[in-house]
Amino acid sequence: MADPEIPVPPRRLRRMLDALIGGLSPEMIAVEENLAAETVEKVVGDELARRWVAPADMFAKIQIARLESFCASLMDRVEAGELAAIDRALRILDRLDRYHGLGRRTPVTASEDYRARLIAKLDAVEANLAADRQRNPEA
Repeated sequence: MADPEIPVPPRRLRRMLDALIGGLSPEMIAVEENLAAETVEKVVGDELARRWVAPADMFAKIQIARLESFCASLMDRVEAGELAAIDRALRILDRLDRYHGLGRRTPVTASEDYRARLIAKLDAVEANLAADRQRNPEA
């Protein structure tokens, strides 16, 4: 037989979720809430199962909007030259770059001209090494 819904007041549920997010185990929460650990696991598990989770692409867009809002709120302090705000804004901008894919290395597609210049440089290095070996055979 399925377990009936366990009635938990919203404030108590919020407190249990906060404790779980804060790193407490269900057993520790059960002791604090004077409940069985299985009850805490069920109540918290049911609540987490009810919550909406954004798909990855939508989550990225939400995060970008949040980061842009944070950065905008710092701009007055950045323009005033406050070093801590500048540092924080740079970190936010770095995070935005990563969400936009700019932090990833992009594959370089070498043109024929680039390849020819690279081979010429390698040939020059090889010639220099050969000349050094001729001048100093003992090295």
